[in-house]
Amino acid sequence: IGISLGPSIPMGDLSSKDVDNEAAGFANSGAVFDISFAYKLGEGNFGLTALLRGQSNPTDAQAIADVFAYEFPSFGWTVDSDGWGIGGFMLGGFGSFPISEKYTFDTRAMIGFLSASSPEFNVTGTGPGGSLWVKQSSKSATSFAYLIGAGFKFKISNRLYLLTNLDYLASNPEFLNVETIASDGSRQTDTWSQSLGTLNLSVGIALKI
Repeated sequence: IGISLGPSIPMGDLSSKDVDNEAAGFANSGAVFDISFAYKLGEGNFGLTALLRGQSNPTDAQAIADVFAYEFPSFGWTVDSDGWGIGGFMLGGFGSFPISEKYTFDTRAMIGFLSASSPEFNVTGTGPGGSLWVKQSSKSATSFAYLIGAGFKFKISNRLYLLTNLDYLASNPEFLNVETIASDGSRQTDTWSQSLGTLNLSVGIALKI
């Protein structure tokens, strides 16, 4: 049983801040926390593994404000936003290959389901004639996900190990009926998918039972 934590780096569309990319997620690096379970099959190098994961990636509020400034340059824009939240359960297999008496190289491949929450945005613009605001609500969605990763395990004692892991997690949830309201009284709902790809580096400890 292992517990690990470390940085989570968004990749692809999730990290994009391109004004011309409609799928841009404006995500910054965040944090990941894992609880992992591994069971070796027989005396070989392979086994079964499971993972409980939670991670959060904040959004770049200034980059979002820059998008509004690009579209409406006569206004001054400020943005208050939450981050992307991801949590879920994964199952799969692992391979464990000893390098020395104390060091082991581990690989794993997993599939599972994740629950993701989109950020809430509050955008305020100030310009000629006064101010206006736009608010997009947060929404949750569940989707299939996969994970591939590798790392090293260092034997501290007969039962205690130090873990290092590097993995890539990918999912593509669809957020349904995301509501946006504005200061002029307008209200609309949209449905869209978001590619969620993150590169995660974690360090932790494991206990052999």
